[in-house]
Amino acid sequence: MSTGPALHILGCGRAARAVARRLLADGYLRPGLVANRSLDSARRAVEFIGAGEPVAQLDERIAGGWLMLGLPDGLLAPASLPQLPAALSLVFHLSGSAEAGVLRSLGERVASVHPVRAFSDPALATKNFAGTWCVAEGDEAALDRLQPVFERAGGRWLPFAATDKAAWHAATVTASNFLVTIHALAVRLARQAGLPEEQAGRVLADLQQGTLESVAALGSPQALTGPVERGDVEACRRLMQAAENAGGDDRALFANLAQATLALARQKRGARSNDASLKDLFT
Repeated sequence: MSTGPALHILGCGRAARAVARRLLADGYLRPGLVANRSLDSARRAVEFIGAGEPVAQLDERIAGGWLMLGLPDGLLAPASLPQLPAALSLVFHLSGSAEAGVLRSLGERVASVHPVRAFSDPALATKNFAGTWCVAEGDEAALDRLQPVFERAGGRWLPFAATDKAAWHAATVTASNFLVTIHALAVRLARQAGLPEEQAGRVLADLQQGTLESVAALGSPQALTGPVERGDVEACRRLMQAAENAGGDDRALFANLAQATLALARQKRGARSNDASLKDLFT
């Protein structure tokens, strides 16, 4: 039987469900109370996690345990946080944008642990959690206790001194959410070319995966390739014609991405005489 603290949960959306399932699977932490938007949603969360007691609200049984908050960022503000019925030994949240300090009213040891993984499918995220970077900041005493728990769950621990959490969150949104937006644009262009959507999605996702492997190995801008990087004006002219045919919003998005890619290409290979022509194409 576990001798570790109980893990209580307030707010158990997709990320919290996946993280809780991994943390509790190790057996060190004991399952505790789970409070969500409603008692019914708390029951569904417990069913997914495989442990815990669903409750309408936290009660005195949280005393001495740990509390994980999976609340939306808008509720992670001192004025929005609830008063707790008992003292906890450690409190942490999973937000990428809010600092650990917003939890100061809830406990003496507070932390933020942001698992850098997409949680659109909690079951898939749970399965693939091993190797996930867990970027953490907060009180040293809290981080020291959380690190081994997350590492046993398969996470890679990365503490940092937060100077601008909003910038960090913007970085992860750019790397993950905007990648999905770009994939959707690519699929629309492939459909315009005549490729069925399902096939296009698979082919382009494989291409993106290979590109990400190059980025991991070489970094940017060294991983950049293609007609913009080569300075191929005629090929880029055809690209912009395809974007024109796609319509206003897609044309604007493609042009903005092409301009940013041109700037990155100049970092890699320096300025070229045809850069002005390319810039004009992408306006």
